[in-house]
Amino acid sequence: MTRYLRYAYAVFAWLFVGTILLQVFFAGMFIFGQEDFRSTHIFFGYLIVGLAALLLLISAALARAGRRQVGMAALLFVLYIIQTSLPEAKASYPFVAALHPVNALLLFGLGVVVARQATGLARETPAATESAPTESS
Repeated sequence: MTRYLRYAYAVFAWLFVGTILLQVFFAGMFIFGQEDFRSTHIFFGYLIVGLAALLLLISAALARAGRRQVGMAALLFVLYIIQTSLPEAKASYPFVAALHPVNALLLFGLGVVVARQATGLARETPAATESAPTESS
């Protein structure tokens, strides 16, 4: 069972990276004149990226990925929460709100690191204890 959970973890990790790439595309479409993409960027960020971040964190824990990898998945989730709150600071603290694209770079970079490690974990041979038959008395 752990093996399948580790595959799911890797899939969710790469899915998270893909959602970040789509978010950057939506932001680019808005910046270069497609006004409709502003609402797409906001909706997609709050719903889809949020779900991907949450699924990544849950799957890391269920896959028994180890303390370091679960910690990095948790850090991604925290960075996502920060990301969604940065635009709210635009009126009062524009320099803080300007960290929105910088934090997106952090989300993408750490997301790729997590996805690569999750892929490596999924490719590992299952532990001998998982595949060994149990003794019956």
